[in-house]
Amino acid sequence: MDRIDAPPSVDDQAIQWFVLLRDDEATEADRAAFATWLRSDPSHEASWHSLERMWSGLDVVGRPRQRRRHRHTLKRAVTAAVVLLVVAGLGWQMIPVGLFADHRTSIGERKTITLEDGSQIELGTATALDVSFKPAERRIKLLTGEAFFTVAKDSTRPFIVTAGRGEVKVLGTAFDVKFAGDVRVAVAQSRVQVGTPPGRPVEVTAGHEVRYGAGGLSAVTEADLDAVQAWRQNQLVFRDVPLSEVLAELGRYRRGSVLLLGGALGQRHVTAVFDTHDTDAALDIIAQSLSLRIYRATSWLTLMIPTSDR
Repeated sequence: MDRIDAPPSVDDQAIQWFVLLRDDEATEADRAAFATWLRSDPSHEASWHSLERMWSGLDVVGRPRQRRRHRHTLKRAVTAAVVLLVVAGLGWQMIPVGLFADHRTSIGERKTITLEDGSQIELGTATALDVSFKPAERRIKLLTGEAFFTVAKDSTRPFIVTAGRGEVKVLGTAFDVKFAGDVRVAVAQSRVQVGTPPGRPVEVTAGHEVRYGAGGLSAVTEADLDAVQAWRQNQLVFRDVPLSEVLAELGRYRRGSVLLLGGALGQRHVTAVFDTHDTDAALDIIAQSLSLRIYRATSWLTLMIPTSDR
């Protein structure tokens, strides 16, 4: 099962159309596609009109002086986009999932915790989890993010990690669980059982992984453990990965939103190694290699726009 990325929100789609249509290079085909999008769902029209109202307010402020059209139109459109994103709340980064969790990390932070039984959990960026130890079991609830588990053996108390609609059951092993849209479980040592009740669990051995989400439980496949665990050395390794997935992963290490305007461009594949401490440099490298322009409105919004093929 392929990774399932959450589609852009209606507000994000409206912003993308807004910036595109106010660019001097917008074509009739662009306008026709926008009209189709606008008519396809009542929520599209509502979001569009909300953005237009904010834009009208910005227009009033900007009327006294003449400006060079293309550069300042884009700048004002970006400003409107920022306003809309702030009003919308900027998603989980403004009110993080797991705000009151037993253990959590902020964006770009990593830390390791040792549990009362000697098990260790290494938390990746923007991760939150709860811990519940009982006489008959040890249970961890991963609320969001990614964690690497090194579990102390205890045959009398199974170690169970729940994430989303599934759970991972072990006695003693080492494995990585990532919960970002769908859930991926990759095993580094020994074996685990992964299940999405009421279905039957599957066994995943060292060097293999399984995923689950809205589409159910995938088949067990070979894992690229070097790429899976790269975050533990402050790196992100991508081997022939769609750009949309690359940007989604980089987004977990930075504040604000990165919007890609370019239709099928998100399906272009990327092979690269990036430093988690410098996501701006990663975006610059992507832009150079794929002929994209980058517009950084504020630390909360980055737009990536094709320089051609529109």
